[in-house]
Amino acid sequence: MKKKTDNLFSELPCCAKDFIELVIKKMRYRKKVRADVMAELAAHFEDELRDCKSDEEKQQRAEQLIEEFGDVKLLATLLRRAKRRCRPLWRAIVARTFQTVGVLILCLIVYVGWFLSGKPVITTNYVAEMNRATKPVINVDPNLNAAPFYYQAAELFEQMEENEEIPKDFGKLFSEKYTDLTDEQKQFADKWLEENAKLLELIVEGTQKPYYWLEYKTGSKEHATEAIAVLLPHLYSYRQLAKTIVNWQVYKKAEMGQLQPVLNDLLICYRFGQHLKGDKTLIEQLVGVGIEAMAVKTIHDVLSEYEIDSTILDKLSSDFEQLTKNEDFVMSFEMGRMCLYDEVQRCFTVDRIGGGHLYIKRVSRFGECGDGATPRDGFKPVVVGLFKVLFTHPNKQETLSEVNDFYGYFKQMAQESPALRRAENIDMNSESEKLIKKNLFLKFLAPALGKITELSYRIKADVQATSIVIAILRYKKDNGDYPENLEQLVKSGYLKELPIDPWSEEPLIYKKTEDDFMLYSVGLNFIDDGGEVFRNKKGKVRQWADEGDAVFLPVQN
Repeated sequence: MKKKTDNLFSELPCCAKDFIELVIKKMRYRKKVRADVMAELAAHFEDELRDCKSDEEKQQRAEQLIEEFGDVKLLATLLRRAKRRCRPLWRAIVARTFQTVGVLILCLIVYVGWFLSGKPVITTNYVAEMNRATKPVINVDPNLNAAPFYYQAAELFEQMEENEEIPKDFGKLFSEKYTDLTDEQKQFADKWLEENAKLLELIVEGTQKPYYWLEYKTGSKEHATEAIAVLLPHLYSYRQLAKTIVNWQVYKKAEMGQLQPVLNDLLICYRFGQHLKGDKTLIEQLVGVGIEAMAVKTIHDVLSEYEIDSTILDKLSSDFEQLTKNEDFVMSFEMGRMCLYDEVQRCFTVDRIGGGHLYIKRVSRFGECGDGATPRDGFKPVVVGLFKVLFTHPNKQETLSEVNDFYGYFKQMAQESPALRRAENIDMNSESEKLIKKNLFLKFLAPALGKITELSYRIKADVQATSIVIAILRYKKDNGDYPENLEQLVKSGYLKELPIDPWSEEPLIYKKTEDDFMLYSVGLNFIDDGGEVFRNKKGKVRQWADEGDAVFLPVQN
């Protein structure tokens, strides 16, 4: 390269050589282009100096040319621009593309830095809000709260379960009726009921209280105000205690012919489940519904298996009506809404330019990215998910609005029976999906509420059926035969009104047979199958299956 340069400047004065080299240095361009410009400038000087006779004349002419060229830096800039204009179109496109990509990458780096620097601000203690919401009235007397009694019973039950002397299948035994136990198992059940009479008395005491409210707590100081970390440690024990009352205590008394105490225990069990409903968490309400369903199903069994005199039936009718007359079977979603409010304030940054955005550090706890995609699902879903999180995900305020829309929709739907929703051709799952379609945060955390709203109508139908069965049996005791139809029960004063089947918007179906009767709902398929039930492959009846009718009586096994 040095030899080429020396050959290029061999005929030029030193001042011309120095000038050309300085111009090329100031030009700051690609090496090949600079070499071409150097050759062009050298040729220009050679042409201008060709007619000069002496070195002194060449020197003077070169200095004159240098002076005419003017400022070196300006000349270098003009030459660079000229070369850029003269380059091929494809090269210009490539250059501009790289420049654009560079700017975009720089902007992306700045944006990601800004995105990751955002942090949430916790403004509301939603655990405290949940505790306020679950309390029935302000300044209510704590002695009217059933929760401490249930809580103490559950703790005693759990301590008892840790006893090494109890059978390994102890938990399963609670699911067996006392009448179905072996003699050895009955001895154990008798001993257990005797030794744990206080435990069951605590449940009875609790059911006599007018209110039930729990103080929600978390497991650590670090997460003391996180609604999602609220612990509900005793719900399993509550359900097991209810099974003990129903399967052991009730059926033992029934075997001994103590039918009035049997029905009293079942109403106590129903009240136990009733206490867990209302403005509570969804899991508490579901356990409550399960305990209620267990109680009314057993009432059906007892009424079907045992001959009960009219005095007991009259009392049962009055007590059951009193117990259920003001019950709201609609599920409450307020605690679920508060939990999501809390997660919004923890998973979104404080409002800045464009509103609060997702806080990656918190959201990453959910263990997934994008719309449910993980790295093992492939590169594309992950990239798409990250793009949505960074650029298109709804902000904090939009998400709060969608939370309200989501729960507001299900609150509205919970007021409509399955039959009405079917008549209006409403698909709750697809409609709720539309509400949170673009919100990955809600797709992670929003619960499936469609089935839950249906469960509330199942227990409502169970309760209505129980009232009808009691009325039918009372009618027979008083009149010597079953009524011809349900309207006869209303006319005779055994029922105040005809309960409506939520799956047909018509009265539950009653059929009088030769020596018995049948009572059923058309069930989840909305079709009257004539009282035919669904049986699984093992021949076991599922009362609320997608096929067949939901038959209340005769009891189906």
